[in-house]
Amino acid sequence: MLTNGETKASHSERDKEEVVLNYPLVSIITPVFNGKKYLEACLQSVLNQSYPRIEHIFVDGGSTDGTLNILSSYQSRYPERIIFISGPDRGVGEAVNKGLAIARGQIFGWIDSDDLYKLDAISAAVEFFRENPDAYFLFGGCNMIDEKGEVISSFTIKDFNLREALNRWHYIVFCATFFKREVVESIGLLNTLGNDLDFYIRVHKAFRMHRIEETLSSWRLHSEGISLSQKARGKSIRRERVKEDFLLCLKHGGSIFSPRSMRYYVTVLSPIINGLRPILGRHYPFIKRCLGMGELYQ
Repeated sequence: MLTNGETKASHSERDKEEVVLNYPLVSIITPVFNGKKYLEACLQSVLNQSYPRIEHIFVDGGSTDGTLNILSSYQSRYPERIIFISGPDRGVGEAVNKGLAIARGQIFGWIDSDDLYKLDAISAAVEFFRENPDAYFLFGGCNMIDEKGEVISSFTIKDFNLREALNRWHYIVFCATFFKREVVESIGLLNTLGNDLDFYIRVHKAFRMHRIEETLSSWRLHSEGISLSQKARGKSIRRERVKEDFLLCLKHGGSIFSPRSMRYYVTVLSPIINGLRPILGRHYPFIKRCLGMGELYQ
């Protein structure tokens, strides 16, 4: 019921202010390049979220497979929810940074175009930040799904440990992370490769990294994904990423004998070993197994 002198318009404005106050805008950034195959599933996983205030920003690297047609169609149907820009870039990191630069939200998330959010993922993140106003970065659980969307495994999720992150693995899946605008304003953007290890190290040095028990997302494992494909967004990134992880390991005090370091040594040695295959003959498979060639991301 309206009070004396209160108009419907003023009541509506008050409701809007209450929504803005209680439901901060969440900006989800999705880099995409020729991602038509799984794009609509990703779109729907964000559109169907139980949380009411979300903008989904797609940064396209110049797709030619129909990706832009899908994005244009969804933007016309959901003009307040879907935003996309398209143009050449130098890698996933630059694409995400473009999205962050135009994002209007107070809370950010990053999900690739072949991955999915759980129905209540964003609600869970916002609720955690609401209950813990001094928290700025959180991560949760993540399933691994196949090309059909079937769960095939779950990532081990542990508290961030810098020593273990440098030498072995960081146990944080980017599509299961959410962080406040203040994080980016404090530590800066991603590097060109979109190296999440580099980002997490910088976050760790400035903020506490909170872990929640909820499973927030699903990361899709398939032959065309960035983690398995030799090429993404028009350039080879796999060897660059392994080299960069190795350099980060050394820069921040990791071991030259760590699994991360060993993966880099394999990338250096594998072309040489492959070139010597005619000479090595029957010894080639044994040497390949010893070096772990072909298992750089395991």
